[in-house]
Amino acid sequence: MATTFRALDLFAGCGGLSYGLALAGVDVVAANEFWSDAAATHRLNHKGTAMIEGDVTSAKVKSQIISAAGKIDLLAGGPPCQAYSLSGRRDPLDPRGKLFNDYVELVSAIKPRFILMENVKGLLTMKHDRIDLSRSQLEHQSRIYKEIESLPSKYTRGHADKTTLAEGRQLRSKLMRQLQEFQEPVLGSIVKDLEDLGYTCTWKVLNSADYGVPQRRERVILLGARRGERLPPYPNATHQEILQEGLFPTTLHPWVTTFDAIDDLATAPENASAHHIYTEHSAEFLEKLRATPVGASVFTGYQDAYYRNPPDLPARTVKENHNGVFVHYSEHRVMTPRELARLQSFPDTFIFHGTKSSVLKQIGNAVPPLLGKAIGEALLSV
Repeated sequence: MATTFRALDLFAGCGGLSYGLALAGVDVVAANEFWSDAAATHRLNHKGTAMIEGDVTSAKVKSQIISAAGKIDLLAGGPPCQAYSLSGRRDPLDPRGKLFNDYVELVSAIKPRFILMENVKGLLTMKHDRIDLSRSQLEHQSRIYKEIESLPSKYTRGHADKTTLAEGRQLRSKLMRQLQEFQEPVLGSIVKDLEDLGYTCTWKVLNSADYGVPQRRERVILLGARRGERLPPYPNATHQEILQEGLFPTTLHPWVTTFDAIDDLATAPENASAHHIYTEHSAEFLEKLRATPVGASVFTGYQDAYYRNPPDLPARTVKENHNGVFVHYSEHRVMTPRELARLQSFPDTFIFHGTKSSVLKQIGNAVPPLLGKAIGEALLSV
């Protein structure tokens, strides 16, 4: 009789990763989420999972998580990384910048056999301030930050010509290079902390489209194994882009396209209970929609917000985008929450809690369930 593989999902959001792991056969015994709407959604769709709602930085919540975990096989989760900018500075007042430390602290306390961390691809280039800086180094670093922040407005877009903008970029770049001696890669410091706890770690960028998700969403997946355990493999791709007719490998499926995922909903009646809710657009915005071709955004300068996805490809990365979501490829409207949920590979039976705006944010922040399933199956193969 097979032994149950038990997991706890931190920073669980609405439960995309939990749902995927469960599809693979993993028993997600508990989850933690701070945002009440997302926690409520998780409860709706994971009846057998104990939801520990609250701030993971709280000693009380940590104690509840450790108690609920017991002897789990897997501690999963993706600590939010918004506090780290690609330019290198972490806002010291933003508590999200410390959540990686809370994750590591819980790994130390729970000692799971395996660890799984999911995060944005940008984590590969993110840096944060070293913790071993001397007082003089901290003062020097602070002076550089102040210089960057006080760069005159003449160097900002809208206040300068091309020559002045280029001058400003060069000056800022010079100051940023001076900061490098005070910083270290975020991912490198996380791996070091986990290795110090006795875990062997590896990481890889996975594209969700390679696992049947109708979306080209790339994420860093870190896997770790406690000393004495075999490091889990990464899942083999089940889908692949067709680059040229006749050269497609017969052992893999073609990528699932946007059309495949949502075309049956193009003109379907609204259904509030299924989150298929249309957005009312002004006459002016409708004209802009009609003028926006497939493969372009309604507003120049936007990459993902109000982008009209080609029907014959997986979608770009689904994001919350403050309600500036994708434009339908054939209809002159933005996509509904249910259409976006399908692009994330959520089944129609997955119900969200909260306002439309809240649901859009939950969907955009989620791990695609089919990616979670693929990772779960790889973990179960150990």
